[in-house]
Amino acid sequence: MQQTQQLSTGQDRIYILEKMPVNKAIWKLALPTMTAMLIQVIYNMTDTFYIGKLNDPNMVAGIVITMPIIFILQAFGNVFAVGGASLISRLLGRGEREEAGKVAAVAFWSAFFVFLVAGAIGFIFHRPILLFCGASPNTIGYAASYALIMLTGTPFIGLQHALSGLLRSEGATKEAMIGMISGSILNMILDPVFIFGFGLGVAGAAVATVLSNIAGFCYYLSFYLRKKSLVSISPKKYGFDFAIYKDIFIIRIPASVGMVLMRIGATLTNVVAAGFGDNVVAAHGVVIRATNIAFMITMGLAQGCQPLMGYNYGAKKYDRLVAVIKRAPTIGTIIDVSFAVIFYFLADTWIRVFINDPEVIYYGVRIIHAMVVALPFIGIQMVLMTMFQSLGRAFESLIISLGRQGLFYIPALFLFSNLWGFNGFRYSHTFGDIATTCLSLFFFFRLRRQLLATMTKAEEKPRKEPAYSS
Repeated sequence: MQQTQQLSTGQDRIYILEKMPVNKAIWKLALPTMTAMLIQVIYNMTDTFYIGKLNDPNMVAGIVITMPIIFILQAFGNVFAVGGASLISRLLGRGEREEAGKVAAVAFWSAFFVFLVAGAIGFIFHRPILLFCGASPNTIGYAASYALIMLTGTPFIGLQHALSGLLRSEGATKEAMIGMISGSILNMILDPVFIFGFGLGVAGAAVATVLSNIAGFCYYLSFYLRKKSLVSISPKKYGFDFAIYKDIFIIRIPASVGMVLMRIGATLTNVVAAGFGDNVVAAHGVVIRATNIAFMITMGLAQGCQPLMGYNYGAKKYDRLVAVIKRAPTIGTIIDVSFAVIFYFLADTWIRVFINDPEVIYYGVRIIHAMVVALPFIGIQMVLMTMFQSLGRAFESLIISLGRQGLFYIPALFLFSNLWGFNGFRYSHTFGDIATTCLSLFFFFRLRRQLLATMTKAEEKPRKEPAYSS
């Protein structure tokens, strides 16, 4: 009975990926991921929201300074999660389910080892790292309290994200959503308990976050233990396979370079912001969390489309692939334009949700007004970046990943700040996102010509008729 139910579930997922009308398939796969990302945004904002109620900008700045460390650790582990997900989708599209299972096991256990080692290194060297990230004498104590607890839970935090990505690779976006939502809701409940109830302040926010991630990880793990997945992460399936690691690294290392550069960029942003004062660090951190709702929902759309793009590319259904690539960015752009209007006209309200400090609000409003200029470009950028990862296009992924931070944002951050002070600082994000979107479009149109040429050749082949001698 259980085997029949598992087979039926697997066939449903394959139908969505292969045959369901494109618009319906996009929403079917993306809506759960977008919902999960929305909850994830609220979850990410929860710590800042409750700590902000203590009306101490130094506490808020302490959390902001810690974030790049956690994100860099996740970036290293996500080499296996996202690279594995891309490969799994393509293998399932080619009908190679057994091989897809081997990839899942390699991705999971490799990520586990990386998170364990990286978390330990971060724990040992946390203080010099925090000082490098822009911590001041006023914020180092709060940042250290938060970082030490978060680093202790790094394996669970990282593996929760890893398993979520692996589930999405096989079209199980609903299950990925449930795990993320359950952990996020638990965090919202536990935050006030530990921050105010037990009087732990910043440390209480970290404890709540770690416990909620453990809960999410346990849900995802139970999905595999109950054998509801199309693939297995059993240690019996694991074996060092150079070809699998090569395929994972070819696509994921470019994206991870982008993630690492993004976190380095976040660190350098804090350093530059600290030059304008701790209140600017706090204001920028609040703005990132407040506006992250648009970014994460758009990312949810892109990640929801990932198995659809990877599967159909592996199955050589290029017409279906092109249809997804056309429609998903349009949906993303409509969403982001709507958020841009809301953020622009309600900027001060968004800041006050987190903290009611007049100086933080002043700087925060000005930063939001600069950032919303680039927001309409994010939908195109996110979908196209995910597309190149899904298709295993390592070169384009690498150039775009390098471009967003290394080529555009980080140089602009220093150049603009030196030339125009705070105004240059707040517009550096805008420049980076617009330039990256233009680069992504350049690569997309080049790829589109290649796909259309391949489709034309495939259509012409059956039309060839044998030549008869008269």
